[in-house]
Amino acid sequence: MAGPRHSRSALIFLIAAIVVALVSMPLLRAVGMVLWPVFAIAWLINLGAAWHLAQWARQQGRSAWAFGLPAVLGTVASIVVFVLLALLGPKPGSQSPAA
Repeated sequence: MAGPRHSRSALIFLIAAIVVALVSMPLLRAVGMVLWPVFAIAWLINLGAAWHLAQWARQQGRSAWAFGLPAVLGTVASIVVFVLLALLGPKPGSQSPAA
């Protein structure tokens, strides 16, 4: 049960990072503020997605670092990792731990 929870949480964090960036950019531009806080906030939210993606990879019997570390780099990389994990599925012979 923890596997679907981590994949769902990662997706929620990814959507939140994208929404924050899309909503904040025009708002900050309208009030004349610099845009770097948008990217900093979106990247911090993305760290949550990266952590959940690493946990999801570990539960599939894959290296948490191999998938989590690239996901830390940014939202686009996290989306790529999310799709890869979803497409690759659990390794043959790996057992998912009981919740």
